[in-house]
Amino acid sequence: MRTPLTERQNDAFEYIRRCIRDRRTPPTIQEMGTELGVRSPNAVVKLLKALERKGYIEREPRRARGLRIVDTEDPFSLDDGPPTLPLVGRISSRDPASVRMRPVAYFSIDPFFLRPGSSDRSLIGRSADDGMIQEGIRKGDFVVVEEQSWKRLPQGQLAACLVGEELRVRRLYRQRQMLRLRASNRTYSEEVFSVRDPGYFVVGPVISLLRRF
Repeated sequence: MRTPLTERQNDAFEYIRRCIRDRRTPPTIQEMGTELGVRSPNAVVKLLKALERKGYIEREPRRARGLRIVDTEDPFSLDDGPPTLPLVGRISSRDPASVRMRPVAYFSIDPFFLRPGSSDRSLIGRSADDGMIQEGIRKGDFVVVEEQSWKRLPQGQLAACLVGEELRVRRLYRQRQMLRLRASNRTYSEEVFSVRDPGYFVVGPVISLLRRF
């Protein structure tokens, strides 16, 4: 049995695993530092050495992407049953890092409703209003959201955004350092805000809609 990982080591390992699975290539030390918020390359190397010592990865010296997962078994594969996603409750836009920390429940979901390889960064929330009712999304509907930076979203992407403590589904438009949330319901006004405004936080694209009749 391998030695358990610390929280920080597990974050690093999961990021490596996601990159290999989704991009088919391991991350560089610089990419890991950016993802983990670690400025020092030596600190990233220390994490990699710990993962190697504990038997989770193998490293190839003098290669920028010389990482390999020792155990390639995917815990989200169909053989282990459907992925389980957290159902998030009322989370403040000022503390977006806690969006997964206090789920109100967990849902097992068919992989059909997810993008390939996205289960470990997806969650379920509830639409806070009828702003997108013309597109079939009603207040209280469950939506599957893939956590992703607004910088990577195309113009007009259907996205979930925290506004205060409400999860609003809107079409997202970017204009330099300003973001626009546009509802399909014309009785709702367009919201415009700075990317630095703590009152807003873009969680990511809406992938699927779940509803019980």
